[in-house]
Amino acid sequence: MKPLKDYSFIKGFNYGLERIDKYSHEIEVRNMGYAKRLTLNSCRLFMQMEDWKKDPKKFLNCLKDFMTVAWEHGISTTPILLMPYFTDDQTPYWLSEDHSCSPIPGCFYEENYPIGEAYVADIIQAVGDHPGLLFWDVMNEPSWHGFMLSVDDPIEKQRRLDMVWKFVRHFIGVVRKKDSVNALGVGHTFIEDTEYSQTGEMVDIIIFHDYLETRSRVEATCRRAIELSEKYGKPVINNETWCLCRSNPYDVAVEMANKYHIGWYLFELMIEEEGEMWSRVHGIVYPDGTVRDPSIVAAILGFFRNRNETAITSDVNQEGMADKAIAAANEALKRYVEADELLEAAEHVANLLEAGELVPMAVPPTAKIAAYRRAEKPDIMEIRRFLYDLVIKLKEGCNIL
Repeated sequence: MKPLKDYSFIKGFNYGLERIDKYSHEIEVRNMGYAKRLTLNSCRLFMQMEDWKKDPKKFLNCLKDFMTVAWEHGISTTPILLMPYFTDDQTPYWLSEDHSCSPIPGCFYEENYPIGEAYVADIIQAVGDHPGLLFWDVMNEPSWHGFMLSVDDPIEKQRRLDMVWKFVRHFIGVVRKKDSVNALGVGHTFIEDTEYSQTGEMVDIIIFHDYLETRSRVEATCRRAIELSEKYGKPVINNETWCLCRSNPYDVAVEMANKYHIGWYLFELMIEEEGEMWSRVHGIVYPDGTVRDPSIVAAILGFFRNRNETAITSDVNQEGMADKAIAAANEALKRYVEADELLEAAEHVANLLEAGELVPMAVPPTAKIAAYRRAEKPDIMEIRRFLYDLVIKLKEGCNIL
């Protein structure tokens, strides 16, 4: 797509193109269906050069199929053309056991540029005229990888940065030469990287990532992004944000971006399987369509938690329902009933605790109740202790003596 003057309409998500040996059209249809239901409208797509090296035709067919599926759901795509690891001598630092870094990613050597040039050329030729293409993201986080994180000496760090920025500028030129129509930007790690890399005049869109820890820091980055937008006369996008382990909540990130009319891409749409790299800190939707936290969905839709003095504390006992639930639970505990009746009483109490936000929701009590119900031989004594603990929590939450 030709460069636009404004990308503030973007409500996007980060997503990984499945490896060619696992790619499933049906799964992509399902996942893009989730994105559409969330009213998300653009996908920032990570790809694996290793798949292109292994089977270029199959890789490009998977890419084209994905972009078509996304576009059929009203979702554009911004493919990330380059990662800083496209030769075989570098393991990404986040995949190493001790987060150590190899000395130099081979991609930054000029003699290896042709590898990236061939890869980029194939992608542009394959999907450069796809109607769902929004813009090219020339490279993901050029300043954040083993080459830079493994050095402390300021002189050596600057020498390496010079190599990195030269690489980035070179590949902006490569993409321009291969595709003079579609817009491009660089997925910079920090907003100031636009200045450091001297790419502000070369790109169509100023792009930054933001995982800052407090509202004031997020807002300061948004303000700086607007300053650079005005300086270069270019629109701005935040195409990576949110991480629960970095004190960067979805709702704060989205609220600030909306306030400053900055388009955004959340990291990321899908919650990976347990044990995968980002499953515990990123993601909105599980494969079965359930969500990590409904407040994330609310933020995407533009509704945010009330954090000021007008917020009203919930009272789940206003109509005496907490008293009733506690009495029913005590009766069940007194009569030594079977698991089904204990769990019915537990659900009555748990629903009030969850509705009144009186318990942590990382593992809600109702999830544990569902697990007990699925068990072939539930432990009655364990369920009794669980119900007793719920009653204590409800009494404390409602100030019932």
